[in-house]
Amino acid sequence: MKTIVIINEQHSLLPEQKEILKERFGSWKTIEVPASGWELDEMKEVKEKLYRKLAEIKGNNILLKEYDNTVVFVSPVPYLIKELSLKSQSGDWGDNPNKVQLFKVRVFHNDRREKKELPNGKVISVVAKTGWELV
Repeated sequence: MKTIVIINEQHSLLPEQKEILKERFGSWKTIEVPASGWELDEMKEVKEKLYRKLAEIKGNNILLKEYDNTVVFVSPVPYLIKELSLKSQSGDWGDNPNKVQLFKVRVFHNDRREKKELPNGKVISVVAKTGWELV
């Protein structure tokens, strides 16, 4: 099983996120998104490399086996989330029973918010450090 975590280089995993990853996957590899982000052409290259790695493609062949590889987005990269979600499914999109999930795409989600007061007195809501789910 391969697990790849996508996170902005300026972010870090929170303790609860690390624990969830450890319980679910044991170990993982991290790909850091540059602070300035990727341009679209760069994201297309990253997408193709991730797809080939997660779907375990050798040459032009997908190795047929039980697919339990996963990509986890800690930091959102909308283009990659969309493209990898689409590429994670193989086969026709109709009622074809031959559709196979090549790999999983997951994101960290948290509904909890905490109020935080800024030095200027303004109160804002921020995502809580606990309450994370892998969806």
